[in-house]
Amino acid sequence: MFDVDPVIWLQAWASPALTAVMNGISTLGYTRACVAVAALLAFGFRVRAAVPLLVLLALNGAFTDIAKTGASLERPDADTRVQSLSLWASELRHRDADTPTEVEDSYGFPSGHVSTTTTFAVGLALLLGWRRRGWTMAIVWIAAMGVSRMYLGRHFLGDVIGGVFVGLGTIAAAFTVLKLAHLVRESRKHHPWPAHRIMAIAIVLAGGALLVGLPDAGDAGRLLGTAIGALYLVRHDVFEREVTVPARAVLLIVAAAGFAAAWALMSAALEQASPDSVSALRLAASALPNAALLIVPALVPARLYAAREQQA
Repeated sequence: MFDVDPVIWLQAWASPALTAVMNGISTLGYTRACVAVAALLAFGFRVRAAVPLLVLLALNGAFTDIAKTGASLERPDADTRVQSLSLWASELRHRDADTPTEVEDSYGFPSGHVSTTTTFAVGLALLLGWRRRGWTMAIVWIAAMGVSRMYLGRHFLGDVIGGVFVGLGTIAAAFTVLKLAHLVRESRKHHPWPAHRIMAIAIVLAGGALLVGLPDAGDAGRLLGTAIGALYLVRHDVFEREVTVPARAVLLIVAAAGFAAAWALMSAALEQASPDSVSALRLAASALPNAALLIVPALVPARLYAAREQQA
């Protein structure tokens, strides 16, 4: 499962068009891309299930970091026979040596793209109660991600299989221990303890990131920020409001603006950080934008929704 031959066989079919398609598929496997899609579902389409989906993505990122560091296995493109066809891999090679590199970008096993895709696709299927067609789409999506990562020279077959298991393990832990499915219900109908459990796990992992460097500070911060946002929504649930399509667009724009403003602020602070405080600031730089993504839309006064509904 950690043989380069399947990778070399896939790359024998390489062409500029196929490489562009595989890079496009691979881009959708980044946690940031999945978070953007989940935010679109949450505020653009009023899908309440997108909130626990955001928690799943953040939790998977932390678990993947721990697994990658524990295994510490090289990627197949370390072999000179394997072509490095990934656009993002080329960019990473040209980074300044002092630029922090996330665990997701270093070791190969398990595949972070595949674990993220598995978490997103299977989590969404469970949270939305998809039937056969939805599950078929989820399986095809995961398989396509695995093939793309092997074709691009970034992962072995064993890395892909490991990514599937990490994603499924994340979902199992979230649904059985954290009772994540409870967050899909309206806030007045569910107990806040699932959100408190998420916060407790987030604090433990954030402490691990600061004390021992595991998980990565960026992923630990993403989980902490999402947990803060989820806990806030338990008492200030923006999804309880019946709004029009224009109002949904406003919510989506406000969420994006809140995230962007927090990200810009923390990025500026990170650039001025001393080496001793980089980990703490990286954690905060990831936590604040993800908290703002959920909290800022909930701060929009309800009367603005009523006004827009009357205009519509």
